[in-house]
Amino acid sequence: MKYFILSLLIFSLASLTTSAAQAADINDTAALSGLHDAKAVFLINVRNPAVVAHLVKVIGLTRKQLLEQKVTPHFVVVFIGPDVAFLTKSRRGINYMEERDVAETQKEIQQLHLKGIQFQACGVALHGMDVKPAALIPSVTPVESGFISIIAYQEKGYALVPIY
Repeated sequence: MKYFILSLLIFSLASLTTSAAQAADINDTAALSGLHDAKAVFLINVRNPAVVAHLVKVIGLTRKQLLEQKVTPHFVVVFIGPDVAFLTKSRRGINYMEERDVAETQKEIQQLHLKGIQFQACGVALHGMDVKPAALIPSVTPVESGFISIIAYQEKGYALVPIY
């Protein structure tokens, strides 16, 4: 499983470094035709800080790519399950080997929050992980239930992007 995740990360990072020449050859014109806004709610529950760090970067890249193609992104990212532990100021319970990935995730969340992406942490998961809402980094808003948030955003027309 570790090798699969590592391979996935390497492949994904390689795809992020696509040359400008290749990028000019591919686009999302057909999918984005007539679209001015794109609303998505990302449900994150992967239990791996390295993967979460990568995914948050990819969400930021997706935002950037939409803007480059003249589509305004409206993104909400909801963390459920043990992943909420990666969002705390003190990083209590994070082992030394995962500390760098958690710090990278938090830094990226702070930067993307300033660009308008909303980040939420599930209150049910916070309670289950014995994390007080006040312990969250300022860029993350606690919600009573991540599931309710996901349901509500879908009802408002946001596309669900589940990441497990």
